[in-house]
Amino acid sequence: MTTNLTRSEARTRSDLLTVDRYEVDLDISGAEDPQERTFRSTSTVVFEAAAAAPTFIDIIADSVSAIDVNGGALDPERAFDGARVCFESQAGRNTVTITARCAYSRSGEGMHRFFDPADDRVYLYTQYEPTDARRVFANFDQPDLKANFQFTVTAPESFVVLTNTEPAEQATTDSGAVERRFAATKRQSSYITCVCAGHYAQAHDEYVDEHTGQRIPLGMYARQSLAEHMESESVFAITKQGLDFFHASFDFPYPWGKYDQIFVPEYNLGAMENPGLVTFSDTYLHRDAVTRSEYEQRAEVILHEMTHMWFGDLVTMKWWDDLWLKESFADYMATLALTNATEFSDGWTTFALRRKDWAYRQDQYPTTHPIVADIPDVEAARLNFDGITYAKGAAVLKQLVAFVGLEAFLEGARAYFRAHAYSATTLEDFLTALEAAAPDRDVHSWAAAWLQTTGMSELSLSVEAAEGRVASATLRQRNSDAGAEGPGTVRPHAVRLAAFERHSGGDRRGSSRLVPAGSWALELRAPEERIDVLDGATSPDLLLLNYGDDDYAKVRLDERSTRTALRSVTRLGDPMDRAVVWSALNNAMRDGLLPVRDWLGAYCRSLGREEHAGIAVTLRNQMLTALDRWTAAREHDAALSDVLGAALDALSTASPHTDNQLDLVETVLALVRRTASSEYVTPAVTAARAWATNLLQVPAGETFDDEVIGLTVDRALRWKALIALVALGWADYDDIEAEATADRTGTGGLRARTARAARPLPIVKMRAWTAATADETLSNDAISATIAGFTTPAGLPLTEPYVETYFDELAGYWTGRSMEIAKRIIVGLYPSWSLRGDRVLELTDAWLSEHADAPAAQRRLLLEQRDELARSLRLRAAGERSHRH
Repeated sequence: MTTNLTRSEARTRSDLLTVDRYEVDLDISGAEDPQERTFRSTSTVVFEAAAAAPTFIDIIADSVSAIDVNGGALDPERAFDGARVCFESQAGRNTVTITARCAYSRSGEGMHRFFDPADDRVYLYTQYEPTDARRVFANFDQPDLKANFQFTVTAPESFVVLTNTEPAEQATTDSGAVERRFAATKRQSSYITCVCAGHYAQAHDEYVDEHTGQRIPLGMYARQSLAEHMESESVFAITKQGLDFFHASFDFPYPWGKYDQIFVPEYNLGAMENPGLVTFSDTYLHRDAVTRSEYEQRAEVILHEMTHMWFGDLVTMKWWDDLWLKESFADYMATLALTNATEFSDGWTTFALRRKDWAYRQDQYPTTHPIVADIPDVEAARLNFDGITYAKGAAVLKQLVAFVGLEAFLEGARAYFRAHAYSATTLEDFLTALEAAAPDRDVHSWAAAWLQTTGMSELSLSVEAAEGRVASATLRQRNSDAGAEGPGTVRPHAVRLAAFERHSGGDRRGSSRLVPAGSWALELRAPEERIDVLDGATSPDLLLLNYGDDDYAKVRLDERSTRTALRSVTRLGDPMDRAVVWSALNNAMRDGLLPVRDWLGAYCRSLGREEHAGIAVTLRNQMLTALDRWTAAREHDAALSDVLGAALDALSTASPHTDNQLDLVETVLALVRRTASSEYVTPAVTAARAWATNLLQVPAGETFDDEVIGLTVDRALRWKALIALVALGWADYDDIEAEATADRTGTGGLRARTARAARPLPIVKMRAWTAATADETLSNDAISATIAGFTTPAGLPLTEPYVETYFDELAGYWTGRSMEIAKRIIVGLYPSWSLRGDRVLELTDAWLSEHADAPAAQRRLLLEQRDELARSLRLRAAGERSHRH
């Protein structure tokens, strides 16, 4: 049996078959019974075959009870291998019917089932991308074999049942369940079909296009226990703004009838673009306080999935090589819509720092790949939902728009939709449409340089000055994977340069500010070019390449600009300028060109001053990475204490009920958790630990006015404080159970699981390891919560005995679990937390050498973890050398 569909197999099947329609009958009437592990699935597919030939249909099931091919029965024992039913097609029209018992999922793959601990209600949803529709019904599970799908679902009467289309008819069965038959879909791929069922709360609205009069029913659904947090007015407002924007941009009416959005538990992704029934992680529904950044992110995700209604659903890539044709476009268009159609007009700022940082990191792994990737099979496809396919692709499209112009780009998209609606395409199809819209630009050469190469350009500006003025300046590019012999891949860059000068008395504190002294549009097509726009000018305090962030490149600041940035980045008035500067500093630190302690000093100076919530949260995460992974052991405790002290000082003066205050509170709690491994205790550490202890004395819903004016303590903050104190040994099992009893929600259950596994006891770590790696009853999120507790820092090396165990068990994680669960275990438990980093590196290399034939996807995960660890060791060693001198 193989569950790994290859590109070659898919092409052969695509050449043979043209699929007409499916009729799928699912019986989930027993879903409320936890002991009922499976459900009945019957699938009938009608298709044309170009010739009589052997082929197969995909189905992963506990059992198959009946197979009918063109009126003849096949023996399931012989025809079904656990993942496929093999049969002979006849030339012309074929009809195949398969009845199976498929399993309810706990991994988020296929038909996932969740019992809500808040009220014991049950919720089901499906998630298929790239090839998990076969876990629910028999189908040809590849993106180019589109068809019409008609679903019939038998479920308890109390269930809300949803699919991609509206219900057409229903009837009550003899058992009291309700059989609901839904309208057939338009032609679409199998991976974007969807069924959701359960006791969902709901809200409804309607969108009306003021220009065409098109009316689209809008629905929003979530668990009953989250009903009061749905914020449906906000969700519907973003939805309507998005539909207005995309109708105007694409000139192609929304094609899928209704527009339902359902927020579901234990979701592996942020969201999924099922036409007419978009699924989202219900972590986007906020029961506790969050910053504006979280609302911006939710709006961006809503718009990302909406883009897919055209890019991905209406027009779909033929195979996963061209995954970027939907994901890169969705990332770019969502942020364009966010900034132009919603309240989040500064959305490109968060993209510049947070989203692109994901791309920069992914693009420097040894597993980097072109945006248009080589995807030989679906296991490879699963791992290519990464920072290159999403964020790099979107950033490169932003550069493409700078290259051809926005109107030409959109006109190319319109022509692409008109030419290929309800069909499947490749890169060449899009380039043909774009070339016609931008005849004065060589888009094929652009694509060859940007979409079909690996690595990223590093841009630097060399400036020679004399008597305080610029004498000459040279702009250079070098590819990140280039060797010593030359610049490597040379790409066309449309990039802007800005100069900033320091002016005094510019902000409310009376401090200096950095103001633009000029900006210039540049084009770079060679490894280096002399530029004359700065000749004779006074040497600026800061020269910023990629001003406005239209380019995808690592920017290297010159020495003077670096000094200015480290001292004064918060003195830049425009948050986009601050984001681009921080991006340059982040990359310099990650690449070993900027000492970690210098970056941390700049971060400390920014605390309480950075007012953009997206920048603040991204910097906090970067700071935690720098402390956890890149700071030399000798400097770690002092660095942690310095950041804690700066955060406490900033918090003491933060305005109440602001994003800044909440960000600082969460920063302090994250740092207190890390003091568990500190060898010595400073006054800042003592104060922070006491502060966390006092916060936990405040009941949920009340204010913490004694120490932080106007801070409302909610469940999220109480759990963060409790887990920090548990790691310190200052709270115990009874404290955890008391909090869990007061917070009987799905989120509370996961946080309690983390807290239990964070207790600094050998027996606790042993049980957590066993649960995460061997307990197959745990759901995807329960495994991740357990791993989070296991890896929480402790005062003793309690996890060290599991370093060798990890590598001993590593092969079995992949072969014994689903790919999603295996990925969570392999990445989550990789022993980057070990005090013996060099030993972990040796064991990693040995495993890779001894398992050269391991699945490519598993090796890729390990290679990326190895690369992160090797980088950590290099940066720590550099810090140790600097400390000695």
